[in-house]
Amino acid sequence: KAIILAGGYATRLLPITQDRPKPLLPVAGRPIIDYILANGSLPDRPIVSTNRRFVSQFEAWRANSGWDIELVVEETTSEEEKLGTVGAMAYLVEKLGIDEDILVIGGDNIFEFAIEDLLSAYHGQPLVALFDLKDLKRVRGRYGVAIVKGDRVVDFQEKPQQPKSTLASTACYVYPKQVLPLISEFYEIAEAGKDAPGYFNEWLLEDKDLQIDPFIFETGWYDIGDRASYIEANQHVGNCDTYTGENAVIEDSTVEGSVILDDVTIKDCEI
Repeated sequence: KAIILAGGYATRLLPITQDRPKPLLPVAGRPIIDYILANGSLPDRPIVSTNRRFVSQFEAWRANSGWDIELVVEETTSEEEKLGTVGAMAYLVEKLGIDEDILVIGGDNIFEFAIEDLLSAYHGQPLVALFDLKDLKRVRGRYGVAIVKGDRVVDFQEKPQQPKSTLASTACYVYPKQVLPLISEFYEIAEAGKDAPGYFNEWLLEDKDLQIDPFIFETGWYDIGDRASYIEANQHVGNCDTYTGENAVIEDSTVEGSVILDDVTIKDCEI
């Protein structure tokens, strides 16, 4: 079963996420989530998990896009109430009675590897997709990282200031069905602020003595978390310096290195 998590509130991207969820923001003219769904190897009828605040936007997107997805709504309406990644997984497993292996993907990520390659690397153990940033400075304090020895993950660090690896843990995981009860178990005992997937995977390694396999890829990966990464994704995916949305009007202005959303009017400006 494929699960796309889209229940966050993207406060670091305000104000453009005030009335639009981050997975529906355009990157080179397409919603972020479309890049995930367009990967033809996803299991049939993926689940998209969102929140009560943005459900109408996702319903409109589903109706217009033609994607055959199951939309599930978390009963939250604000950043303070949100479940987080592990909480959202626990909620879905319980609400839907899921009893099969799951592929979990963050709805604000764009991956350029083929999902079929990821699934081919799955051998019944938890599997995490890792992107080698090749620079400790790029990792520091920003990404969870995995330490790999041979063909196994041996440790995780969640956004470390002193990273031991350049392998960024991306928002893409495969968990076998026997791990699903452990998701709720971990969520119930996790300390506040320590319920991110990196902490969960570390707990699986250390407390449950489970093997976790790495899937290391070097094709493109865009983790859209703030304005800089959003602009970067548009530049690279769209192969352009500035992206201009539909019906945008730019008059007597200079615009460089920016993303101009649909129906925006810019006059007498230098951006």
